[in-house]
Amino acid sequence: MCRTVIRRSFVARVAASVAALALPLCASAAATANPPRPPTTAFQVPVRFLAGCVGSMFPCWTLPTQTTVTPTATPGVPGEVIFAAQRAAPWAYCSDMTVNWRNLTTGAAGTTTLRIVARDYTRNPGPEDWCRYAPATAVTGGGTVAATAAVDTVVPYGMWGYKIQVNPGLGTLQVP
Repeated sequence: MCRTVIRRSFVARVAASVAALALPLCASAAATANPPRPPTTAFQVPVRFLAGCVGSMFPCWTLPTQTTVTPTATPGVPGEVIFAAQRAAPWAYCSDMTVNWRNLTTGAAGTTTLRIVARDYTRNPGPEDWCRYAPATAVTGGGTVAATAAVDTVVPYGMWGYKIQVNPGLGTLQVP
C-alpha cells in the first residue's frame, strides 16, 4: 500500500508542476499573438452629387443622375488610416474625392484625395473597371478621427457638363 501512495503522490506532483509551467507559457503565447485587425468603418453619411450635361446645339435629353458613393476608413498600423471608397454604379459619373480629416484627440488635421483608377483600354473594360477608387493612406495619429469627403464641383473648361454636391460624406472612427 505504501508504494501506491508514493506513486499517486509522485503523479500529483508531476501534474501540479506541468500545470504551473503551462500557465506562464500559455499566457505569454496569448500575449504575443497578433491582435485582431480593427474593422473597416463605412462613413455614416455617404457622398451624394448630381452630374449632367448642358448642351448648346444639341441639348441633353436626360435628367441629371444622382451618384452615391460610400467612403470607408480602415485603421492600418498604429496612427494610420487607409481611406477608400466603394465602386460607384456602372452608369454613374466618376469624380475624384477629397477627404478632409481631423484627429479630435490630438488636433492634427490633413487632406487626402481618392483618385479614380484609370481604365485599361488595352482589353475590353468591363463594368468592374468603371469608377474604381485608389485607396489613400493618411497619418492621423491615434485617437478619435472625424473625416468628411466631397467631390470637386469644378468642370474642366470646354466641357458642357456640371456637378452639384448634394451632401458631403461624414464618418468617425477610432484609430489605435
